[in-house]
This record gives sequence, C-alpha cells and structure tokens, in this order.
Amino acid sequence: MDPLFFVATLFAALNVILLTGLIYLYARILRKTRAGYSAGLLIFAVLLFFHNIVTLFAYTFMGTFYSDQLYPVLAVITVCEFGGLIALIKVTL
Repeated sequence: MDPLFFVATLFAALNVILLTGLIYLYARILRKTRAGYSAGLLIFAVLLFFHNIVTLFAYTFMGTFYSDQLYPVLAVITVCEFGGLIALIKVTL
C-alpha cells in the first residue's frame, strides 16, 4: 500500500473515532439544553460520520480502483478534515 494512501485510510478511521465522540457530546448537550443549535451540530456530526464510514469502506475495499495520482489529494483531504474535527472538539469542550 502506498504510504499516502495509508495516511488517507488511517486518518479516515481517526475521523470516524472523533466523530463518534462528537456525536456523543452533542447528543448529551441536546438532552440537557434542547437547543436548536445543538440539534444542528448533532445532525452535521451524524452525516459527516456516515460520510467517513463510506470513505473508509471505499479506501479499504476499493483502493485498487484509485489512481496513484489521487493519493496525495485523498491524504490532504482526510488530514484537513481531521484538523477541523480537532478544532471542533476543542471549542465544544
């Protein structure tokens, strides 16, 4: 496996883990406050979670269909998403 493709797959898996934590946090906040903003964040996190599950599946089982030239782009996308999720967790806590 190409190292950049491995990085993309690894960070997609890390994104799933981070989003699981965010979903838990947002659901807990929503139960306490019933705020519409928290409901929106929960919906956002759930949809992004499903996106990352599909992405992880595609990288794992359909990686041979991707061109080698896409690997840097896929790695950058998943690493940037990871950074955004870290920032979102930081402002949530």
